[in-house]
Amino acid sequence: MKSMDGCNGAYSVYPGEAPRSVSRIEPVVWDRPPAKEVQQGAFSVIGEMGMTGRIMLLNTYQWRALTAAKLEQHFYAAILWGGNPMKVVEDAELMARRAS
Repeated sequence: MKSMDGCNGAYSVYPGEAPRSVSRIEPVVWDRPPAKEVQQGAFSVIGEMGMTGRIMLLNTYQWRALTAAKLEQHFYAAILWGGNPMKVVEDAELMARRAS
């Protein structure tokens, strides 16, 4: 995660035992406390064999829509279980447009 004021943060999300589930989402560890919202989020799967090579980048508007719709857990589950995380983001953006 990168905030608009230049802070960098990282966190881990762990798959659950049931398919398409998430067992735990760790809190973001920032290099310093951010004063502004998230500018960019970069998400990747890092397993026992290392990184998968697939990185998902979300901009401010995508992250804002995802968190406003409370679909973060669905987004993480899609990444971890081979789903379509960008479909979750698109659904969140559609929900945000309908709400405004």
